[in-house]
Amino acid sequence: MQSKKIEDTNLPQQGGDMAQIAMVLAKQQQDNMIVLNKDLLPSKGKFYPQDLRVKKLSTIDIKNLSTLTADTLDGTMNSIIAHNVKGINVNDILVGDKFWFVFYLRNLTYNDYPYNIKYKCDNCNKYSIYKMQQKDVLVNYLKDDFNPEFTMDNEDKIEISFPTIGTEVQCNQILKEPEKYSIDGVIDEQILNIACYINTINGSKVSLMKAYDYVCNLDALSFTNFGNYMAEIDFGVKPYIEIECECKNKITVPVSLSPEYFMPKITNPNK
Repeated sequence: MQSKKIEDTNLPQQGGDMAQIAMVLAKQQQDNMIVLNKDLLPSKGKFYPQDLRVKKLSTIDIKNLSTLTADTLDGTMNSIIAHNVKGINVNDILVGDKFWFVFYLRNLTYNDYPYNIKYKCDNCNKYSIYKMQQKDVLVNYLKDDFNPEFTMDNEDKIEISFPTIGTEVQCNQILKEPEKYSIDGVIDEQILNIACYINTINGSKVSLMKAYDYVCNLDALSFTNFGNYMAEIDFGVKPYIEIECECKNKITVPVSLSPEYFMPKITNPNK
């Protein structure tokens, strides 16, 4: 898609109002965006009252995504979402929606051009190629009857809030420098991840580290029951797809965010 050129008549002349220039540029950017159907999100958009607009990935976006490493994964994905999803601060986007946005933006950019996944069937031992598209992305959706209140075995009332990208950034910082947050310099990642879901305890709002301390001191039964409930209500994209082989055997195949996924070899239809 060709970018629209801003005509001279649309811009103030030299020495004009910079605010007006900014408005024109913002309008140009908005013209290249589409309103997202929030029902498609794993969260079904229930926590985003405002309209969300999305646009196709740029060349720089694709280059950054095609060179992902374990160390750059979170930062790059957050930047990509911030650049291409408007109407919300990236830190307010739910972690459960994060990977869905990356898959969606990639498929929006390439008009859902298939990604070839090579797999081996564990039944017939045959190697095959499956052409993955957006419809193949497996999603756990937020349950319509989700209850944000949970009662612990000790009768404590917990109000649940799903972690955002901002919460995730905070958790990563804590895990990177645990000595700043813990007397013994040790932070348990699993317990911290569960603490991310606690917004209030008996009506009082708590910080992430207060929630962490609270979870650390739970009895084993309460911890297990709360963790199980978090797993039950959680939502997001599954890291695999399900394929049916020619022999009718159903296979689970992991999906990796490889360079080829973001820079596919697209066949020229004119050739």
